[in-house]
Parts: sequence; C-alpha cells; structure tokens
Amino acid sequence: MVVTGGAYAASVQPQTYTGNFTGCDDLPGVGTWKGSGASSGSAPTEGQVYNLGNGQTITFNYTPGGQSQYIGFSATIPMDYIVVKGGSSYNVFHYDPAVNADIELYSPNNGSGEPAGVSHVAYCFLPKPTASKTATAQWQRYTDWQLDKSVTPQNITLFDGDSHQVEYTVSAVPTSNASYQVSGTITVKDPFDFGWQATAVVDKLQFNNNALQFPLTWTAQGGDVDTLTCVKPAANAQHIILSCDYSFNLSSISYPFLLTATGGVNAVGVTAQAGSSCGCGDDGSDGESAGSPLTHTMTALAQFAIPGSPSQSYGDTLSLDDSMLPNAVDHSFSLGNGPYVWKYPRPQPFTCNADEGQHTNNVAGSWSTGANTSGTAYDSATVTVACRTVSISKTAETSYNRDYAWAPDKKIVATAADGQGKPGCAADPIVGGPYDGSYLCDDLELMLNPGGNYQTVYYLSAVRSIESETGFAVDGNIQVSWPAGVTPQFDPAQPVDTLHFDDNTTQAVSPTCGAQGATSLSCTYHAALSGRMEGYNEAVINRVRKCYDAQGVATDCGTRAYTSNQAALNYSEPNVETDRCVLASDLFNSTAGLNLGAGFGWTVAAQVCDDFSRYVTGDINPDPNIVQSLDVLAAWILPSQVGAGKSCEFMVPNVLLLSSDNGANKSDEAVLTVNVPRLCENAGGCTYTQGYWKTHSKYGPAPYDATWAKIGEDTLFFSSGQTWYMVFKTPPKGGNAYYQLAHQYMAARLNVAAGASTTPQVASAIAQSTAWFTGRSSAAPKGAARDFALDMASLLAEYNEGGIGPGHCSVSPVTVAQGQ
Repeated sequence: MVVTGGAYAASVQPQTYTGNFTGCDDLPGVGTWKGSGASSGSAPTEGQVYNLGNGQTITFNYTPGGQSQYIGFSATIPMDYIVVKGGSSYNVFHYDPAVNADIELYSPNNGSGEPAGVSHVAYCFLPKPTASKTATAQWQRYTDWQLDKSVTPQNITLFDGDSHQVEYTVSAVPTSNASYQVSGTITVKDPFDFGWQATAVVDKLQFNNNALQFPLTWTAQGGDVDTLTCVKPAANAQHIILSCDYSFNLSSISYPFLLTATGGVNAVGVTAQAGSSCGCGDDGSDGESAGSPLTHTMTALAQFAIPGSPSQSYGDTLSLDDSMLPNAVDHSFSLGNGPYVWKYPRPQPFTCNADEGQHTNNVAGSWSTGANTSGTAYDSATVTVACRTVSISKTAETSYNRDYAWAPDKKIVATAADGQGKPGCAADPIVGGPYDGSYLCDDLELMLNPGGNYQTVYYLSAVRSIESETGFAVDGNIQVSWPAGVTPQFDPAQPVDTLHFDDNTTQAVSPTCGAQGATSLSCTYHAALSGRMEGYNEAVINRVRKCYDAQGVATDCGTRAYTSNQAALNYSEPNVETDRCVLASDLFNSTAGLNLGAGFGWTVAAQVCDDFSRYVTGDINPDPNIVQSLDVLAAWILPSQVGAGKSCEFMVPNVLLLSSDNGANKSDEAVLTVNVPRLCENAGGCTYTQGYWKTHSKYGPAPYDATWAKIGEDTLFFSSGQTWYMVFKTPPKGGNAYYQLAHQYMAARLNVAAGASTTPQVASAIAQSTAWFTGRSSAAPKGAARDFALDMASLLAEYNEGGIGPGHCSVSPVTVAQGQ
C-alpha cells in the first residue's frame, strides 16, 4: 500500500510504501536494478561513511543533529534513489536527475503523526556517463556594393558660346551578408569507470530568433549519416570516453534571419551503453546482476552569444574611381556611415560647340571580398549636349534715278565720186554693209541734168549717254533666326547695320525691327547714299552669352557676335529713268521759203531706247498729197533760180529730231545742194556712167530716164544682131574689145542725147566709133582693130565718168549698192 508522506524539506516528494525494504532490487516499479547500491542494514550513525567502490563514498547526517527522524546525505556519486525505512513503512525518494546530496529525508509517519525514526536506509545509484559541451560563436561580414550613377541635367541645349554645369550623383547601396561559425567541443565521460561506451551523438544548433534547428550527428557504427567527427581516446585520467570537435558554418545568404540573431543555444544529446553492472557495495552484497546492456541518454546545453563585432569584415570600404576625375581613388564610403551618396560637379562646364554630342562618364567601385580578393561594380551617366546657333542674313537693294542725254547725227550717203575728198564728208569710206566704199557727209553738193533725179540715202544715228544720276539709296531686310526651343537675349535688342564702301569709309544704318518672335527677329532698313557708292552692307547682332549652373540657373557671361552675309551694293537698272527713250522723227524742208514748199516728215521710230543707226531710202510717205519719195528731182528747181547769172541750184534740207520726255529735244540737219547747170547760160550739163544708163532703161530696175526714148532700148545695135539693151547686158567675155567699146559708146551717145556738151576730141571719138561698128559683127576684134576699140573705149569712159567734158552727174549710192 502506498502512503503519501507529509511535506518536508527534502528536494523531492517521496513515495511511501508499507512493508519492508531490503535492497535496490526491491525498488517499486523498477524491477531488477542495473545500477549499484546497498542498504545501511541499520540506522546510520551521525556522519557515518559508506564505501561505494572505486574510491567513492556516501555520508549520512541527521538534520538537524540530535534526532533520528530526519536524515541527509552527501555522496561523491549522484544518487538516483534514497529509501528511508522506519516503522512498518518506507519512503522512496527518487531523484531524476540524480543528485549528490539532500537533507531532511524521512520515513513514513507513525501513529503519532510524525515520521518514524530511521531504522535503516538504502542508496541506489547508477554511475551514469556525463556529457558536457562548449559553444563559441564568431562571424565574418561580407559586404557587396551596387552603384547607381546619374547626372543633372541629362539633356542640354545651348547656343554656341554658352556653357552649362552638370552635377553627377553616385549612390551606393551596400548589401551585407555574414558567415557564422558556432564551434566547440562535446565531451562524454565515464567518471566512475562504469564501462560506458558512447554510441550516438546528436548536436543541434538553434538561434534565438528562429525555430529552425541545424543538426550534426555521429554514431559508433559510422557511415554516411555522420556529420560530426568524434574520437574515442585511450584511458585517461579525465575518464573521457568520447571527444567531438564541432563547427556549424552558416551563411546569411541562405538564412537571412542570422543577420538579426544575437545568440542561441547548442544542445547535444548523447546515447551511451554499458555492458553490465558492477558490484561495488561496501557491505559485501552483490550488485545488480548481469543482463542486457544499459542505455543512457543525456543532454548538454551551451548558450552562445554572437559578438557585436565580426572577427573579420570585408567590404567595409568602397573606393570609387571616376573616369572624369584625375585621382586613382576619387571618393570612398565606409560601411555604417551612410547615406552613401556622392555629389560632385564636372571639373569644367560643357561648352558649345566644343562639347556637342554625347558624353558618357563611368564610375568604378572596388572593395575587398576576402583576404586576397576584391569585388567591383560599375555604372555610367550620359549627358547629351545639343548646340544651336543664331543666323543673320540680309539683303541690299539699291535704287537711284537716271537722266539720259541724246546726240542725234544725220548724214548723207554719197558715192565715192560725189563724196571722196569733198568738204563735209568723212575722210574714210564706209567699210562693209550695203554701202561699202561710200562716204558719209554732213552736207553734199549734187549735179543733175534737167529731168534727172537722185535717190537719196540718209544715215540716221543717235547716241544715248547718261547725263546725270541722283537719289542713290539702299533698302533691305535683316532676318535673324534660331531654332525652336531656345530663346536668345540680344543686347542691343536689334542688329547693328553698317555700310562699307570701297574707299574704306563706312556709314551707319538704323534698322527698324518688329517684336522678337519665338524663332526669329525681322528688321528693315533704308539709307540714303551720297552717290554711286560701291561696297557692301553687313549687319551684326550681339547675343548675351549664358552660363548655367547644374540647376539651370543662368548668369550673363559675355556676348557673342553674329555677322551677316556681305550684301553687295549692286547697281543695276535705275528705279526712275528720264529720257530713257526718245521719239525719232525725220523732217524735210524745216526751213520756210525753200523751194520744196511745205515741209513733210515721218516717224522713224516711235521709241528709241538705245544707241541706234540705220540707212533710210525710198518711199517714206504714201500720202499722195505730199512728196512721196526721197528721190530728189531736178524739176524742183524754181524758175527764179534759172537763167543767165543765176545759181541754177536749190537746197534739200533734212532734219533728224529726237523728242525726249523732259522736252529737251535734240536735232541734226543734213543739206543736199542740187545743181542743174544746163539751165544756166553756157552750162553743158553732166554725164552719167554706163552703169547709170544700163539701169535706167524701161527695163529698170532704176527709174526710167526719158533720154532712152530718143534712141530706143530695142533698136538693133549695128550688125551685132542684138538690141542696144541686149548689148549693155552682154559682158565682154575674154576681154572682147567689141563689147568694151560698145558699152562706153552707147553711154556717150545717151549722155549727148541727154544734153551733155562734148569736146572736139569726144565728138571725133564718137564719129570714129560709129564708122568702126558699121557692118562689123560682135566677134572679138584682133590686131589693129582691137587696139582701136580699146583706145576709143578708154577715151569715151573718161568722158562718161566726168574726167573730160562737162563733168559727172551725181549717182545715188543705191545704184552702186545694187551693182548697177
């Protein structure tokens, strides 16, 4: 029967049993005791010592002394059970874990209600192995760094000559990881040489901020499961039967919670076995009997604390090297001294146009990752600089007024016979053109027979010259422009405009400008000039240069000048022209009282705007009521001019008139003086050449001369078988003297018929030639006949051409030009 004892000062509450108790094998519920132990046999005396074997003892004392109810013990081996017997019952004090001492143990109460006096005690112990351990924590820190580089601003747009500072920012982000080591020694002892052998060890590590456990194991059998290395030392004074050095090596990369752990606990569980019990009681009784191996498990704990500082720390310092800066290390960060931000300006601001384009700046960071290793990181920032410019262009349009002067010139065209060496005629003949070889004459004297005519040819010309130029000025535009997105500041607000002349003088111009727009400024200007000043016009506009800080705040830092193109002062056509063109008209008989009666005229050119010249002949006025031809007729002579003592001449005046805008008309006159000598006393008329008579027959082409009617163009010429006209048209091929004489003979006959006087020599030549032609054919003569014909032809030619006789009649150059 179990009786529960009272509450006394013992460290454990006993279990009370009735009956007797003899030894450790009587332990209730235990069965065979595999440990050691013995019974005192009787009540121990105060301080009595019992030998437990192997030098181990247990000593009993009563507490307090002087009584027998309460007893205590002190043993060198931990006790598992103490049994106190008194009266008819006993108390079993079970210590788990076993202890080396206790006091005030007692037996069950007797009838008095107090514990019975101690009759004897039994002590039961199992000499267990012990396990102990140490745990020491240390850690190493590894810090890696990430870099981020930026720049303010990233995009810059400037005018040329402007500058802009930028600010670079390098931000570093440290990422720290740590490797943790918890290490120590596990020691298993058999302190009482009981024969224990360790068979298994399980060591578990747990940190104080996470439930995760990390195990290391060892078994006596060994094998792949072993993660713990242990050794069984030889017999030693410390009774060590197993020694294990362990080390847990963990990284925060795998277990981030380690970064906030401050410590933890390391617990080891050890399993040991003993082959049999030993007999070691001092009373000579046997110990526990041999049986199956004893198994004992034990634990040991070791608290550990993670030091505040690592044993090694790598990456505590980040060294920065910037590609733009000169030093090998331009800046550094120390771990724990954040924020990790480095700001710095560019050593020199960006300037346009020198720095146009992209500019990439790199930063490299390095740090230690181990005793002999390092880590690196890179980043870059790019600034794009766009440069703009101001352009200025200008135009220059000159203007002026011009007044022209005109010089008319009227000439009479005369053949060489009429004009060469004559007063008022040019010294040299006309070269080229229809009147090649003719002469130009201011005035001309002509000789005609009564009824004759002269087809006049006039040379009209006018030379235009510049009389004056006034009102010179230059006008134009000045255009200043720039790209959108930027705004220039000009000082002064408008361009400076200057005229530069070839004589190295200048003239300032004041432009008039509108309001400055988003992308342009437009101006106009006008400047009066003192004359035709050659040179150019150039404009300059000054822009205030800007120097910007990294935040875009601008300050003035000088000026930049922009120069326009050099707009040349080109003087083309005047803006206003006076007398640029004139009306050219021709007027006959502008002098009243001359024999032509009322004058008549015509418009030569309605508008003449440049130098001009032309020959005028033929019919110039179809009006039948006035003279219709420029042909001068001998019949124009007045009766008052005819007779003895008279002049037998009349004048034909002709005027070229140039009518101008401003009324400053100009004119020039040419006068023909026509002589008709036969109408005067003792005058013998004049002679024409064979060419005249050849062209003035009824067959033309010149006007018909009525003298031909006295002979007849179709009259047979002697025995030639040809008419007079046909003989005139037959050239003297091969020098045929017959036709050479015939041509001069016929001309002389017609001149005489027209009234021209002769000389005796000429009259004889005509008579001899008449006799020579009579009965002769047109075959070419030979010998003396030929010589005679040539001599007569030469004499008559001199008569016909005015060398002898009354003189040559004037012939129009038209006849010569037509080869007649």
